[in-house]
Amino acid sequence: MNQENTHYKTSDTSLASFLITEHFFLVSIDYTQPRFGFIFPMSERILEYATNYISGNALCDPSAFSRVNKKLMRVIRKQVQWEQD
Repeated sequence: MNQENTHYKTSDTSLASFLITEHFFLVSIDYTQPRFGFIFPMSERILEYATNYISGNALCDPSAFSRVNKKLMRVIRKQVQWEQD
């Protein structure tokens, strides 16, 4: 997990799926690294949600999470951006 001033970046696919499920906007996917990087706009709220997820205290709709996770995995296999799938 890496935080920059304007973007929140994670290589954790499940965390990215969770954040998308919670209506955070996925700016882009960075395919240049050995592990994919999921980039979101930085905010205090996203840090709070990520912390809750990492600590095991996050709750979300399991069917929505599953649907988003399947789509994100499909996007990664195609190596396209979220909006292109």
